[in-house]
This record gives sequence, structure tokens and C-alpha cells, in this order.
Amino acid sequence: MNAADAPSIDYRDVVRDGYDACALRYAEERQKEPNREIEHITRAVSAGGTILEVGCGPGIPNAKYLSENYEVTGVDLSASMIRLAEANAPRADFIEGDITQVSFPDDSFDGIVAFYSLFHVPRSDHSELFRRFARWLRPGGAILVTVAEKDDGPGYTEDDFFDVTMYWSNFSPAHYRDLLEALGFQIEAEGIIGHGYEEVEAPDERHPFLFARLPD
Repeated sequence: MNAADAPSIDYRDVVRDGYDACALRYAEERQKEPNREIEHITRAVSAGGTILEVGCGPGIPNAKYLSENYEVTGVDLSASMIRLAEANAPRADFIEGDITQVSFPDDSFDGIVAFYSLFHVPRSDHSELFRRFARWLRPGGAILVTVAEKDDGPGYTEDDFFDVTMYWSNFSPAHYRDLLEALGFQIEAEGIIGHGYEEVEAPDERHPFLFARLPD
């Protein structure tokens, strides 16, 4: 592990190049069915509603599953992941780009989903990113996000992520809970999910999730 503050690393290059290189293997090992926690979003958003997936990866499992009943837009930094997503979830729309730079009009979405993706963005950008989420959601909109379990990750890389280098950065789960509440969200559910792979042996990898809604 190589510790580094977020500003000293061009995280976009690290994340983009890493996922471009491991996209096929990542997609093969990704679980094909969504976590049951996705039901928080499907219960909150009526069929035909609009959902944004942040860090859609290869389009499985979430974009493919959600696009059966919703208008789904997926955003991912990796061109290789976007190509896979377009093939795996043809009913959804996809954008290749950095979620901190992509723009949507206010009140564009009924729901936002971000599984295993926010910790690839420098935590110094997280407050503004969540403010953007709040603006993009319509009144009563819902957000379902996973965060890192560790309490402090100012910005670091690891060289053993599917044999590529990957960038990570995070605050504690409590920080994101406080951030959502400060933006007017009401936390309705939280818990722990696993790593999201079918056969990867990482029983100790845990990811807290938060589900929250804006007032109507």
C-alpha cells in the first residue's frame, strides 16, 4: 500500500487505466444478480422513474437489473467498462466521464445508486459531490450508496486490485451519514454488504451502505 494525499495523485488516470486494464476479468467475477439492498431503491422509485448509477462498471448487476423497469443512466470513467455496460444493459444509457465533472439539470432523477464507486474519488471532493446528488434528485428522491468501512483514507493506491493499481479515498461511514443529514436527507436504512464478487475469496471485505431520501 502506498499512502498519499489525494491532490498528489492524478486519480483519474489511475482509476481509468486500472479499470480499462482489468475490465473483462472484473466483469467475469462480478456477481450477476444485485444485492437485495437494491430493493430500497425499487420500493422508493415508481416503475418508469429515472435512476442514475454512479460508477456503473460493466453494467452488471445493477444497471441491467434496474433498466428492466426504470430509465437508467450510468456514468463511469473507464471506456472499457462503458463498452461492456452498453452490451450488458442495452436498455440503459451510459456516459463515459468523471462524476465530479459530469453535469445534469436539477431535479433530473428519482433515485441515485452508487455501489463500490465513491471511494475511487478523492474524499476532498465528496462534500461537493453529495451536494450535486441532492440537486440532481427530485423532491422525495432516494439515494443508495456504499462507503468504505475503514475510518480514515485520505488517498492511497494498492497494486493488487485484479493485478492493476487502484486508487482509494474515503471518510468514515459516520461522516457520510452526517453529510447526508446536513443536506436534508433522512436516513431510512443502513447496514453492511459484501464485496460483490461471485468467487473472490475476501470474506472480511465489508461495505457499509446508506439509504436516504429527500423530503417531498
